[in-house]
Amino acid sequence: MKFNAPTLAAISALTVTLFALPALAQNTPNIDKREANQQQRIDQGVKSGELTQKETAKLDKGQAKVDKMEDKAKADGTMTPKETKHINTAQNKQSHRIHRAKHNRRHDRNHDGMTDTPKTK
Repeated sequence: MKFNAPTLAAISALTVTLFALPALAQNTPNIDKREANQQQRIDQGVKSGELTQKETAKLDKGQAKVDKMEDKAKADGTMTPKETKHINTAQNKQSHRIHRAKHNRRHDRNHDGMTDTPKTK
């Protein structure tokens, strides 16, 4: 079977598009990088004792929710700007929650699973 040049070009472009679109939709480096950074902030808070076990569990649950949102947005092969904005908003809220939890007066600096009471003067 013979194809002329425009037909070959169209077939080639279609093939590239079919294989490239799902790959582009699955590639979310900014979301993934931010998610990893926030998980690192949580881990650092646990290590330093700034986060209690309860706070850590709640923050991990929030991270899982954002991850699930990302997976759902990628499921159809394309991530729309609206979906990206929705995920970004959720990450902003999660970042704020991490900051609040790390900077409140509840700590577990001796890692015994109990909240340390703030010292009074």
